[in-house]
Amino acid sequence: MGGRRLAVILPSLLCNYDCPYCRIKARRRQSGERPLVDWRDALMTIGAPLAHVAGGEPTVLKGFADFVLGYPAPLRMTTNLWRAPEAWPPGFWERFEYVTVSFHPDHTDFDGFATRAARLHALFDRRPALRPRLTCTIVADPRWIDALPGWLARLRGLGLAARGQYLNRPAGDPTPTYAPADLKRLRASAIPMSHDRAGQDIHVTNGPKLCDAGRVYCHIDPLGEARRCSRDRLSLGNLFDGTFAWRDGEARCETACTEACDRTFARMRAISQEVTA
Repeated sequence: MGGRRLAVILPSLLCNYDCPYCRIKARRRQSGERPLVDWRDALMTIGAPLAHVAGGEPTVLKGFADFVLGYPAPLRMTTNLWRAPEAWPPGFWERFEYVTVSFHPDHTDFDGFATRAARLHALFDRRPALRPRLTCTIVADPRWIDALPGWLARLRGLGLAARGQYLNRPAGDPTPTYAPADLKRLRASAIPMSHDRAGQDIHVTNGPKLCDAGRVYCHIDPLGEARRCSRDRLSLGNLFDGTFAWRDGEARCETACTEACDRTFARMRAISQEVTA
């Protein structure tokens, strides 16, 4: 990130899909959620960090295009790409430096998803320098482990980066998400994954550590409550009431870090290694 601060924001859990493996979804907005203009203004008060807009499905929110076009810093997004990429106003996609598009077989067919992803990529064929970095992800549900290699190969054949993503339980729940045979099949497929280990493996080896999440990286929920990361419960305050504050450095953590985003952006050091260093 080049020293920039990154805030993963969830303005709402509202989603037009209802995937059985997803914990972050809602059929209606919850009481207390703010309009996107409030999010823009509040983020500006904490330095207008690089914002990764997630959900739920952020593109179903009222005023989303205006938020994107009016935010004064680069953006990232995770979307299921349900809407035709050409349907957004001019300049919309150029505001993003990175977009993750996710395929969910319970709700859309692969050919339709791949076509939309390829059309998004093609919007920038004449101006590739403005194209956001695009990555296609597919949750590695045991139901379609055998289909994953073919799907990812077809996406890569369209010029798109593509990878699988491990299933995970809610924070603190070490219950395995894969039967041993399923995890063996997934590993044997040798497909690229969002990170190197399944959450159930991380739980087995988890131990106390020092982590700098909250210093340049945080998660903010629909009510503005900010946490160091998607798993940790240490509060950074609230975005909307003026109590939000970035941390100065590392803090002790004993939560199994199973989410790809946390493992990518946070820096962790095992406490036992620090003691013996």
